Amino acid sequence: MRIGIDGHMIGDHSGGNESYYTNILKEMPVSKDDDVYLFLKKNVDATLYAHKYKIIWFNSKNSFARNFFELPHLCRKYQLDLLHTQYFIPFNRPCKVVCTIHDICFEHYKDIFTKKEYWRQKLLIPYAAKHSSYIFTVSENAKQDIQHTYGIPSEKIIVTYNAVNKKFRKMESDELNESDLRDKYQIGSAEYILSVGNLQPRKNLPRLIEAFIQFKNKSGSDTKLVIVGKKAWLYDDIISKALGTSKDVILTGYVEDEDLVRLYNAAKCFVYPSFFEGFGIPPLEAMACGTPVAVSKSTSLPEVVGDAGQYFDPFSTDEIEKSIEMMLNKRFDEDLYDKMCKQVNKFSWIKTAEIIYNTYRNVK
Repeated sequence: MRIGIDGHMIGDHSGGNESYYTNILKEMPVSKDDDVYLFLKKNVDATLYAHKYKIIWFNSKNSFARNFFELPHLCRKYQLDLLHTQYFIPFNRPCKVVCTIHDICFEHYKDIFTKKEYWRQKLLIPYAAKHSSYIFTVSENAKQDIQHTYGIPSEKIIVTYNAVNKKFRKMESDELNESDLRDKYQIGSAEYILSVGNLQPRKNLPRLIEAFIQFKNKSGSDTKLVIVGKKAWLYDDIISKALGTSKDVILTGYVEDEDLVRLYNAAKCFVYPSFFEGFGIPPLEAMACGTPVAVSKSTSLPEVVGDAGQYFDPFSTDEIEKSIEMMLNKRFDEDLYDKMCKQVNKFSWIKTAEIIYNTYRNVK
């Protein structure tokens, strides 16, 4: 086969979307009988992929031009049998297409997107779902949502779970170098709660900040809240008002994995208040690092965390506050750590990459 993979999200620091592609590309068992072309944006480091894929650079900087004009051109130029895209597919398709759709949050929460982003997804994602040979998604919850919302046959939707990169692990104190980490991100010596995710409305960070400040006012604790993530849409509206004048909430911006592993390890606990997730990698990363987690009891998160975490209603500030209090008062529990490890090990990038590649070979 001649297969093309749209890798435009590689290097864009987009969180779960980028992690999904980075890891499946690393683990994909490419056959010597196949030619697999990886389409990347210019200036992206392709070192990890060049030995396995034929690297082709996009010319278009505009996403619409790239998706709907350049990709069809590349399909014809390289005589592809199959193209793998994310969320959107070309209208003019010279070959079969499979598409990864992580979730369809916009179908349930219209107001948390800009008008432009909402209508882009509303018009293009249902089209992709209905015209792809197969849809890859990242949880059973997301599969059922896509299936029921668009009337897609179950057998056309393949669950390809996210997983945790092996670098996320429990670290020894000398490797962690915690004092350096705390200085670098200006955390100080106090315990801190960690949350990780792009700064956008569905991550529900204002309620987390409100719950944290509420906890601080009641307890007098010197605990900090550290929020890691790249600014996304509606950032000012969702964060600025909630922050107020608090100096105990630290926004780090995007953090490379090398430091993120350390931040997970040094945190007292991890709180993930997102009210809609296709999967939700950060809680799994935190557990891999031995850090107890509390997450919202919504969409895919119970599927991901299982019985290894604590749950709260993401729309209740009081419940989030109660979870923070309980997590901070917990001592390290070896049984809980074993549970967390078992839950993390249920998910494998190798298995996911094999499922995707086998699906490529089955497209007729």
